[in-house]
Amino acid sequence: MYLADFTTIGDERYWITADLKTGKSRVEHVSNEAFERFIRNVLSMADPMDTVSNKEVSA
Repeated sequence: MYLADFTTIGDERYWITADLKTGKSRVEHVSNEAFERFIRNVLSMADPMDTVSNKEVSA
């Protein structure tokens, strides 16, 4: 099982993941533009429970 989240340290944003099975973690620097793109993609995702969703995922 993996846990993942964004965090901000100082003025920098990071993507942190942890593999609970192996106990390994990883920290990656993320640009603000990449973070904004991720949030926009999540917010525009179609609802998998809605068979007639009209939302589009950005490219």
